[in-house]
Amino acid sequence: MAFDGLFCAAVAHELNSRSGARVEKLHQSSPTCLFLQLYGGGEHLNMVISASASRPILAITKESVARPDTPTPLCMLYRKHLQNGRFVAAEWIENERIIRFDFDHADELGYVRRKHIYAEMMGKYSNIILTEENGKVIAASSLSDITASVRSIMAGLPYELPPKQDKFSVFETDDSAFVSLCAEKSGMPACDFLLRSFLGVSPVVAREIAFRALGESDAPVTEENAVRLLTEFNALKAVLSEKSFTPNAVFDAEGNGIEYSFIPLTQYGDKYETRVFESFSALLTDYFGRREEAVNIGRYSRELVKTVNNHLARTRKKLTLITAELKDCEAMEGMRIKGDVITANIYRIRQGDSEVTGMDYESMQEITVPLDISLSPAKNAQKYYKKYSKMKRASVMLAEQIEKAKAECDYLESVLSFIDRAASPQELAEIKTELSEGGYLSDKAVASKKKKTPAAKPLCFTTTDGLTVRVGRNNRQNDSLTGSAERNELWFHIKGFHGSHVILTPNGNEEPSDRDYTEACMLAAYYSEKRGSRNVEVDYTRVRNLKKPSGSAPGFVTYEKYYSAVVDAEDPFKN
Repeated sequence: MAFDGLFCAAVAHELNSRSGARVEKLHQSSPTCLFLQLYGGGEHLNMVISASASRPILAITKESVARPDTPTPLCMLYRKHLQNGRFVAAEWIENERIIRFDFDHADELGYVRRKHIYAEMMGKYSNIILTEENGKVIAASSLSDITASVRSIMAGLPYELPPKQDKFSVFETDDSAFVSLCAEKSGMPACDFLLRSFLGVSPVVAREIAFRALGESDAPVTEENAVRLLTEFNALKAVLSEKSFTPNAVFDAEGNGIEYSFIPLTQYGDKYETRVFESFSALLTDYFGRREEAVNIGRYSRELVKTVNNHLARTRKKLTLITAELKDCEAMEGMRIKGDVITANIYRIRQGDSEVTGMDYESMQEITVPLDISLSPAKNAQKYYKKYSKMKRASVMLAEQIEKAKAECDYLESVLSFIDRAASPQELAEIKTELSEGGYLSDKAVASKKKKTPAAKPLCFTTTDGLTVRVGRNNRQNDSLTGSAERNELWFHIKGFHGSHVILTPNGNEEPSDRDYTEACMLAAYYSEKRGSRNVEVDYTRVRNLKKPSGSAPGFVTYEKYYSAVVDAEDPFKN
């Protein structure tokens, strides 16, 4: 992992700049993640201590953090020993992937006691351990089993460092010792040689040193190239001793994080983007924030998609059933005609007749009408007229239900489209609120919240000619955006498909340019389910021509007077 021992040294050096800050509040989002709100230097900051295998972060940030509604017993224990104390220092445990955080905290009698938090950044073996000044363990996110034979982490026992590895310290290895090791490991790939020989070196750092020295990370170690390896090895030692760190990360074309380090990474070439950050805190929160956001989007969207698909399947099944019922109602005219035949021939029918044959004057054909022998001729006619009336009323109601079911299917399909294009957990949370308000979610946690999620601001762009374009990101935003738009503003929407409402604001009474219209149309096509397609038709009209039918689904409007344009569904501002 990139969060190696040497990276810990760089992070600890940076965190020490906030020493002396007071711990105002403390929260715990998971057993391996602590948030400490600090106050120092006239500003409030958040210290994140996350020893999670998937999200290792040791950082100080101004960004807000998650705060669970109910603190766990472990969180309350941390508060007892740390809250209102002062952050003293962050110290790297040399050659280990461990940083020790020192805090001074007054006990119940007012005596100031030193407390330590050991953040062990060891992948799946990561841990956060709280100890007394003498090293006695108070609590830990992961306690050892009583049968552990190597290293016991249990409350009341002294804290122990992990067992030593059979490797050499980077700081204690001189030139002659390094060359001797190269001769001993001759023929081994250079990156493997560095990784297996020195403490605190991660695979990415080992590959980077080998790449800089030999041009290839897996080039073999030889007597000839040992000097070049030594040069880069000494350059690494100089970075560590001078603390001239460079927080940087490498991203692929899609913006996914590939790797990060405290020295510039040159091994990935021009196909990847390298970004240098102002601090390790900014690097880690951005790098793992993106990953966590992607994970959250995937997890939340799966839940929402499943919910919407279930409702969509039920609505489609209902639509099939009521459509079949409406088809059955097509026989209602036959009921009326049969009643008419009985009425026209009632003088010929005797009590007990099982049928009567008469002329249907609409088709000018003779038909035979079955009769109920237990009923009089008049009641037989009445029976057919009642069936006709019932089917006629049912056909009207079923037609209305079919329209509602179609509208509901269309709305749910639009929600799926917005879920698919959601770019953040906040957007998904707003969609979840929308579904809850529509009665599609039975989530007690959502239903119990009296305070509604406020509508987030729509996306905002500026055209090449300087006009403002706003784009809704879900149905709630579409309603809010279109409902608050001025009558003279221009509204855009993809034709015949689900997508965002787009509002173009003209400059006073001046007509927007053709380029303004084109860019707004492209945004409407891009933020729709036809993203990436070519020759997409987009409708546009003035906002004053839109109507929002009473009781219609969120995001639904009607319009009659409009124009259309054909554009490619691409982001016009991507470059």
